[in-house]
Amino acid sequence: MSRSLVLGCCSTGAKYTPLNHRNTGDEILDEICNGVNIAVGIEEIRDEIRRIRGIGCRYYHYHARNFATREQTTDNGVYQRVGSEILARHPDMVLSYGASRNGPEVIANIGRLGEWERVSHADLPLEAGGAHFITMQAAIELQILRDLEERGRAVTLDYIESPEFLEDIAGYVPSTRAEDVKLETNSTANGGNYGRSSPALQMDTYGSAIAARRRHGLHDEVEWVQFERSYAMTRFAIERQDIRLADRGQLNITLLFGFSPKLPFPTSYEEFRTVVRAAKRLERDLATGERRRRVTISVGAAVLPQHAAKAVGPLDVGRDRGRRVTALQRLAAYAAEADSEVDVLRVGMEDSPYRLDDDGALRPTTNVELCEMAAEELHRHGVTVLTDGVKVSTRLGCGGELGDSAIGIAAE
Repeated sequence: MSRSLVLGCCSTGAKYTPLNHRNTGDEILDEICNGVNIAVGIEEIRDEIRRIRGIGCRYYHYHARNFATREQTTDNGVYQRVGSEILARHPDMVLSYGASRNGPEVIANIGRLGEWERVSHADLPLEAGGAHFITMQAAIELQILRDLEERGRAVTLDYIESPEFLEDIAGYVPSTRAEDVKLETNSTANGGNYGRSSPALQMDTYGSAIAARRRHGLHDEVEWVQFERSYAMTRFAIERQDIRLADRGQLNITLLFGFSPKLPFPTSYEEFRTVVRAAKRLERDLATGERRRRVTISVGAAVLPQHAAKAVGPLDVGRDRGRRVTALQRLAAYAAEADSEVDVLRVGMEDSPYRLDDDGALRPTTNVELCEMAAEELHRHGVTVLTDGVKVSTRLGCGGELGDSAIGIAAE
């Protein structure tokens, strides 16, 4: 049986906007980082969806953009309009909404309306323009882990998988001290600005978002942007009784390789597999080892255009071993491996809004071109792009309730 993967598009993101980038005088770099090639208007999005669906894309990850300013927005009217448009025309598309705290309009709205504004679209049902997935955890939630670190805990893999971590989770009382949040990330000039917050506020918001998804019978999704901290935060949210992430039996984890120095883009398949294996270990409860949930894996190459050339190098696995590949090509090859445990290959203007020519020259691109490149790479490695709507929905666990029996069958 040939291997199959879902092709995903992360269409907009939060980093590449006019106000998040300071022009450098390099016309190509500035065009890329200003996000001028990102589809923002309804007509643009409608045409883009039609074209990437024709390539095989069935998972669409979207951060709302203000139609006029092109900046990220928390306006649920935008999410509803775009989501309703997509699902009405393409009911076989799995829809995911991002949630971020950076960007001037987002920070201003949170300051005016409160932290819930950042993830309030988690409470939108599918029939009202909501999404199958909402990304509950990306970067700002790691403030909770930084709080633990300040109390003397070193967040290592051994600690995350220890009884001591379970004890700390159960007894943790988050700090209410507000601070300007600074997280080490690879980003545009203002794309790493997370504003002011507290661990207590983030924990309360995380729990409220999970509860909203539970009310609507929808599943959970997180992004990893710093390996150990993101892993620890996801385990924390699973085990913590006032959050209970993935308690309906399904969790999608998106691994954003290259997003930060703490989750660098992998130079070997073994580095890649180390992160994926850790994510898959979250299927089992820490105390008992019992398999209680299914974890699906999406992978993305979140490599800044300034770092693109550094990510080029010889491939270390598969039929193309030794071939010099770009970050997108490497990630596709790794995802294509029989033992990769990956479900979705994610590409798009949120992660790497550019392409490299054969001579190493950087140039602007589009979501359509990136999906074409990804599909071509998967086919090159003998992978079928999964396009059957029922199979895609089943693969990602969003086709209905996953009870204990379904999880047990999936484990076999």
